[in-house]
Amino acid sequence: MGRPLRVGLYSPYLGATVGGGEKYLGVVAEALRESFPDLSLDLIGSLPIDRGRYEAALHLDLSRINLRSTNQRATGLLSLANRLGWLRPMRNRLLSFQAGRHTGGYDLLLAMVYRIPVACNARRGLVLCQFPYVPSDPDHLRGYQGIVCQSEYVRGWVERLWNRPAVVLEPPVEVPDQPPDWNLKRNMILSVGRFFVGGHSKRQDAMVEQFQRLCDEGLTGWELHLAGTVHRDGPHAGYFESVESAAAGYPIILHPDAGYSDLRLLYSQASIYWHAAGYGADLDGNPDAAEHFGIATAEAMACGAVPIVFAAGGQVEVVPAGTGYLWTETDQLRTLTSLVIADPQQRRAVGEAARLSVVRYAIPTFKMRLAKLIGPILQELNLSDGEFE
Repeated sequence: MGRPLRVGLYSPYLGATVGGGEKYLGVVAEALRESFPDLSLDLIGSLPIDRGRYEAALHLDLSRINLRSTNQRATGLLSLANRLGWLRPMRNRLLSFQAGRHTGGYDLLLAMVYRIPVACNARRGLVLCQFPYVPSDPDHLRGYQGIVCQSEYVRGWVERLWNRPAVVLEPPVEVPDQPPDWNLKRNMILSVGRFFVGGHSKRQDAMVEQFQRLCDEGLTGWELHLAGTVHRDGPHAGYFESVESAAAGYPIILHPDAGYSDLRLLYSQASIYWHAAGYGADLDGNPDAAEHFGIATAEAMACGAVPIVFAAGGQVEVVPAGTGYLWTETDQLRTLTSLVIADPQQRRAVGEAARLSVVRYAIPTFKMRLAKLIGPILQELNLSDGEFE
């Protein structure tokens, strides 16, 4: 029996960010550990990874997975670049260089890519693409044999920007084993997403404004709940506080840095789910401002909430006809919300359709698809080592 294959799973945001991309990569690690127990697995970030924090916040089990980082702490340059946007290209080049230095000892590298290129010196490489960057180097994908992305929306932009084919493997979604307890549903509109500006901002500011207008137009007895991790540094500083200040005086409840159990309770209670990423953005010039997939939307649907979401990006795929509603103008958002509020029977029917539609994204299904995708690559690597001769 030969040595165990070494597999590295890298994201430059691991150690610093807790969100959908980190959940995706963590479940990939779980799937590889469960399907291929002889692998040596490393989860690698640009900063040290707090195992307990990631397990608790993202409902992960990272046991028997090694945690590595390319930096022992946030250096002065990295901290400064996070505050000063004009330094970020330099930061990105540094992180890419550091990643390249750490990937040479791996048989397979799975690199989560969003905005920051990741150099690959492993024997084989797969890009797990959240959204493609505009390449500055024609050889930027050297070392990678394939690209996996999270939605047809992302796949289309991969082909457009990188001129490479990609496979779609939608993110894993927490789908409860049992149907929702409809008696738990409250007069609650929920939105879950990190509080930050730029990129694919979740636009909590816009949702607060539209809920206020609904209240001013006569809506009573309903609440808007906004939950998510708060980014407090660099350009994001003060954003959460501005949303909090704008919400004052209205039935709007914020849940900063909500944990997993808190989110599960909110999902179980929510009757309607709002999402506004991409609203107000130039999506032709800045397509990554739209939601790349929308794990939180799918998780809310899995608990029977009716999604009313901005009609762009991966949200169009997550919310097919009959399972919720899409809007492009804020007048539509308010009108659709008023209609759903006014008809509890239809609200439950659409919520049930939404729940059934996202079963296809359930974590066990994701893990089986991932194992089917990675299995042949591992077999090839073993054969090249002579193990199956």
